[in-house]
Amino acid sequence: MVNRSLEEGSQYEYIKCVVVGDAGVGKTCLTCAWACGTNYTLERLVKTPASSVWAIDHYRNDQEVMDRSWCNVDGVRCSLKLWDTFGYHDKNRKFAYRGSDVILLCFSVVKPSSLKNVERFWLPEIKSRCPATPIVLVGTHADLRYLYKNEKYKKMNKGLLYKAVSDEDILPPMSGRDMAASIGAPYYETSVLTKYGIEELFFNVIRATLIERRALKFWNPQLRRVQYPLIQAPMDIPKPELPIIKDPGTAPHEDLSKLLQEDGDIIFDVQGTHFRAHKICLIIAESVFEGIFVHSPKANGRKSLSRQGSSGSDSGRKSEKNGWKEDKENLIGGPPPLPDICLHGTEAMTNGNCRLLNVPGFVKVEEKLWMDPLSLVEEKKTVITMDSELNPLAFQYVLRFWYSGQVPGSCDCLAELRRAAEILMLPTLILMVSNLQTGESYLNHPLESNFYTSRKNKLQSIGLESGRFTDIEFQLEDGVIALHKPILMARCEMMFAMFSANFMESSAEIIPFPGMDVQTFRVLMTYLYLGRLPSLDGSDIVGLFEAADRLCLKHMIKALEYEIVSELLQAEANGDKIVEETLKLIEPAQEIVLKVFDA
Repeated sequence: MVNRSLEEGSQYEYIKCVVVGDAGVGKTCLTCAWACGTNYTLERLVKTPASSVWAIDHYRNDQEVMDRSWCNVDGVRCSLKLWDTFGYHDKNRKFAYRGSDVILLCFSVVKPSSLKNVERFWLPEIKSRCPATPIVLVGTHADLRYLYKNEKYKKMNKGLLYKAVSDEDILPPMSGRDMAASIGAPYYETSVLTKYGIEELFFNVIRATLIERRALKFWNPQLRRVQYPLIQAPMDIPKPELPIIKDPGTAPHEDLSKLLQEDGDIIFDVQGTHFRAHKICLIIAESVFEGIFVHSPKANGRKSLSRQGSSGSDSGRKSEKNGWKEDKENLIGGPPPLPDICLHGTEAMTNGNCRLLNVPGFVKVEEKLWMDPLSLVEEKKTVITMDSELNPLAFQYVLRFWYSGQVPGSCDCLAELRRAAEILMLPTLILMVSNLQTGESYLNHPLESNFYTSRKNKLQSIGLESGRFTDIEFQLEDGVIALHKPILMARCEMMFAMFSANFMESSAEIIPFPGMDVQTFRVLMTYLYLGRLPSLDGSDIVGLFEAADRLCLKHMIKALEYEIVSELLQAEANGDKIVEETLKLIEPAQEIVLKVFDA
């Protein structure tokens, strides 16, 4: 039983406690926290301490301090008076030790040298001055075990003489217990910042004194009720602050213009100058192209966006699969990308199917064999002949507009570009060029946003929902999904390298993706197409993290982290327990890490 109030009719016990230890371990703060009830802030504690002691005269001159010294421990009325000392080893503490009833020996749990000095210096001094006096060992600064990594603590001004705390400086509680066991003393830890262990320490200091005194006053009945120093409860580490996880927003992949440097399935013929392009990029940029390509032999792409299983196939695909198998054996790459988006000359084109177009600015579309002037490899391309009034340089900017949604301010042919936009009936481009001509380019920002929104909606309806105009398939564990190679190349750097370099996948019709199921791949596909994650209900979260890591999609990893943390916080706010769900996410991740290290 512990009580700081007084009881009438009981006998008084006076106790002198001498506080010793190295300089800077917090002896004076600990003394003031008990004797005066001083509250400390972190800003005050981090300052480099000045060498000082708390004078014993306070008990004679300050009635409040004297009143606080009285307490009731296990039914015994006690007055505990603390005698603070300097921590320098060369100081003479002979007068302080005289008449002491108990020694409070301090060290800091973030200063290993102070613990070594307990046995090297302080214990011999105590034994030489008062060999029969009981000792209580206390570890101060217990809060610094977790505070030293706190960002707020790190940023505080601590003075020029401050020594930063490192991982090697942290002493575990077992180190203090081992030292206490070796010197035959009870062990406690304290924190003047959080008030942890202060009352518990001094009540047990009193107990240690009264137990020693009971051997001399064996006739005293009230000392018989005194307990031995009690075991200290462990310190409750405060819940760490939740790191700020910001919403990464939509992936920044709006500009598709880098694809213009890569080989495409469309050739624009503008006054004998030829430009490469990609069917899906044109369709999602301008709705007129969907009508132009709808009658193309490859317009519908694969027959379905996703096929469960892979046992059956059309007879017409056998030759393609044989070619794919051959590619797997011989890392055959496609034709290397041309250095410019313009291809000059028409001698490489042969006659094929032709269809006249009734579209402003477009003359005809035809399927032809196109011979690459560098690799001399013939491939079937869709060639679109444009109106002869179009300027090739202006059309190059039109093409970049379809890919990027922007008109560069450095464009040196605004008049020709405006004329081309009028011929092709592109109202958005006309307005953007007009803004540049009048020096009001800032008005183009909302137009660009509207362009991106419209393109994203078309990409969702055409690319994700209907699955038309696809040109590549992925073989998954439980099915096949058909996608659009240009979109994948624009949104994923790893796939851009895979499809444009001399890798097997650059010429393959079907790409094997081991360890990936259709449901998980659909989430990945939605992210790559739209730049955002769909609902993750029922998804394999760990599998998504693994897929994002395999494809080096850092933005997707951040988006997954944000979605998971937001969902868990919402569940916690609703009163649900999230510990089990959190462990379900952590355990598989740990298994993956262990497998990587074992490998």
